[in-house]
Amino acid sequence: MISAIPDTRCVKAVVAGVVLALVPAPAIATPSDVIAEINALCVSSREAILQGGTATIRLREGGRTIQEQRYDASHGRVSDTGWPSVTAKGIGTYDRSGFVLDGRLRRSQVTQAAKYLGLKTRPWVLTRKQYGVIADKTFDTFLRSDLLAPDRYIDLDSTMVPAQPDRCASHVLNDAKATVSSATDGTKTTYTLGYRLTGEKIRVRTTLVAQDGRFVNGTLQMSGATDLKNVIAWTYGPQRVRIPRSSVSQRSWIKATDASALKMDLRYLAGSIPGKTVGAVRKAARRALPVANRGHVVQLKARDTAAGIVLYGRNPYTKAVVAFEVRPGHPVRRLFT
Repeated sequence: MISAIPDTRCVKAVVAGVVLALVPAPAIATPSDVIAEINALCVSSREAILQGGTATIRLREGGRTIQEQRYDASHGRVSDTGWPSVTAKGIGTYDRSGFVLDGRLRRSQVTQAAKYLGLKTRPWVLTRKQYGVIADKTFDTFLRSDLLAPDRYIDLDSTMVPAQPDRCASHVLNDAKATVSSATDGTKTTYTLGYRLTGEKIRVRTTLVAQDGRFVNGTLQMSGATDLKNVIAWTYGPQRVRIPRSSVSQRSWIKATDASALKMDLRYLAGSIPGKTVGAVRKAARRALPVANRGHVVQLKARDTAAGIVLYGRNPYTKAVVAFEVRPGHPVRRLFT
């Protein structure tokens, strides 16, 4: 007969003449325990990648790379093929994608803007003292929000706020039906998360592999309102990111693109002016001009006519004036001078 004793002590029993040592079964990890492990790995992974590292995203294992980010910690530089861009501490962001500045332009207008600057293709554009696409960031806050450390990959809401690696997976527990598990094989531990995004009709399944105290790869699959699948791999260690050899200032590029899109911008502005009377048209146009000119180098102007108002601008490279007349009750028409 085996007597009952506290679970924390070994129990000896004789069964068929054999002495057995009975020990307590290991405690089963709860979802909260697994989440705590993932959060701790997010912290150690971010600490490691801040010393230098890479993040490489593919659509499938062994497939074509769709984005690679490389952080050169010794020089304070991040390269990202997803833009493409190079962000350098103390300098700013070199951008070759046109992700922000060229959004309204056709390809022919981008080519024309490059020609105005004596170039054949779109150059690297340097925006000084701006890190990433948001003007008020410091380089350190850029790293917290844009560096693809594992915590950014796990916390899908974290793109809206600075990184919080110590709670990177805590949001999973908001879903009462979430599934959380872990399995260890040799030196690697695989974590699997299944949950729904809060307030969204999106199911998420994330698999993460950790080794030597940090995440080395993962898979993200989203289904429902958004369908997405990709795989990511992280490496840790010194990197080398080079500054582009040549670039133009953001102001120079904006000036060139303003010139190449001058006719399009004026036609759009003229077509958006409401008013059933001459006075109403003039008032609406003069109210719209400051908004249309915001952030541009080539400024659009206006002059009154007997029948309405003329909106115009001068191309600083060709010196040609582009003008459109707005009259109440009539289609917008281009004026040639």
